[in-house]
Amino acid sequence: MSVSIRGSLALALMAASSLALAEARVQIVHAAPFADTVEGTSVTVTANGDAVLEDFLFAEFTDYLALPAGDYDLAVFPTGAGEPAIEASVTLESGTDYTVLAVGDGVNQELALWPLVDDANDPGGDNLNIRVVHAAPFAADLADTEVSIRTAGGDVVAGLVGVPYFAESGFFAIPAGNYDLKVASNDGQTNFIDPLAVDLPAGLDVTVIAIGDGVNQPLGILALPVGQLETRAPVDNSVNGWWASGLGGNEGFIFQPIPAENRLVGTAYTWDLTGSGAPLWLTFDSCSSDVGADGCETPGAFDGREAVAAVYAYSGGTVAGTEPADGEAIGLVSFEFIDCSAAIAVVELDDGTSVSWELERLTQTVSCTLD
Repeated sequence: MSVSIRGSLALALMAASSLALAEARVQIVHAAPFADTVEGTSVTVTANGDAVLEDFLFAEFTDYLALPAGDYDLAVFPTGAGEPAIEASVTLESGTDYTVLAVGDGVNQELALWPLVDDANDPGGDNLNIRVVHAAPFAADLADTEVSIRTAGGDVVAGLVGVPYFAESGFFAIPAGNYDLKVASNDGQTNFIDPLAVDLPAGLDVTVIAIGDGVNQPLGILALPVGQLETRAPVDNSVNGWWASGLGGNEGFIFQPIPAENRLVGTAYTWDLTGSGAPLWLTFDSCSSDVGADGCETPGAFDGREAVAAVYAYSGGTVAGTEPADGEAIGLVSFEFIDCSAAIAVVELDDGTSVSWELERLTQTVSCTLD
């Protein structure tokens, strides 16, 4: 949420800045999750001893304010406190834009003010500028805070791997378009923050800030100048294992999530559709690619609870693979995982066949976060 600078000093500084030949612009961001309620993160920000912001809450940020260039003593007071939790001196250079973040949780990482210079160049053409800032103090050891920035398909963005807390990428240009990004572990196998896809128009300067500590305040993304982005539960291995039909357990599905690619693959075991009694094994893949295709045509098709996947059938082939089987896509299957024990699968085949299963979990060898 964007808030306005308020207080007697703000009015005085704005009046002074209109007369000053040398001025800078500053926006302030509250990214310090030091309390377990949003109300408990309320602070007062002072400059040279006068209040600039009051009742300023976690994940709020201000618009730019024009200030005379010069030296400022800044302090951050938890609301009602007599002593500041953060103090810092900054020098504002003429003609320069700044973003100043209050960061840290006071436990894993110390409370601090973090000034950034907003020095984006013209991105040119149909591009925009983006900057990634890691302000999420979710671990005490900096090595344990390292993350990678990836697409929904698992590809690393702009070489951003091994990014620790209190690091920022600087602005870089990317083509305008729809982006579905996530914050993951360095190897991409564990997802920490998974914001919904967002359209980024040309000409914009966007600062994407990872915030929260996962204990006091949830991990999330604050995008300036837009605000806090809506997130979904990160894909993990919760659904991994065997799930059987509630009609008797003699048919069902084996699920294997691929968190790094927001992808769900696996096998269905059932019976021949003609009623011959012959067992039938099918495979499925939420990438919905052609058999044997390289890469994933539809990355991000699994959000941890729901997926639509292509169903593949195979014929021919011999034991031990001395002759390869022929495969083809024969329809789609949609999955909905209700909780850690129940799911629904609906198969729609190209020949018009429709089958629905209510599934019960048979095995659970990994922790589950679906309840």
